[in-house]
Amino acid sequence: MPRRKTANEKPAPRPAILRPLGDQLRRLRLERKLSQESLAAKAGLNYKYIGRIELAKADPGADVLVRLARALMIPVGELFATITPGDKGHRLSPADVDALSSALGALTTVANRIVAQQPHPLPSRAPRRRRR
Repeated sequence: MPRRKTANEKPAPRPAILRPLGDQLRRLRLERKLSQESLAAKAGLNYKYIGRIELAKADPGADVLVRLARALMIPVGELFATITPGDKGHRLSPADVDALSSALGALTTVANRIVAQQPHPLPSRAPRRRRR
């Protein structure tokens, strides 16, 4: 017969890896602008379970981690990138890549204008109001 927990018993401590794993999952999800619901739908999981993983209240198994990685379109190892030592090379997030692309586009436009010696058109000013 299983033993009942008494009020004085503390729950078993959670593995230390769950907090950084949950943080990494949340970061990867938000970088892709996914809600917990949409990630859960892509991975075939319940959105509440995604929240529990992110809060380090659930211990996902290998099957769940593979499903999450596929839903995020990343290698499974990227879920552990902040946990395991290894390549410390900087990877750009999709948001950083988009920002960098738009900045390079603006810089290219300005450089082409300078090369062509075309002045930048000044914005039109609103007419001044008369004082009474």
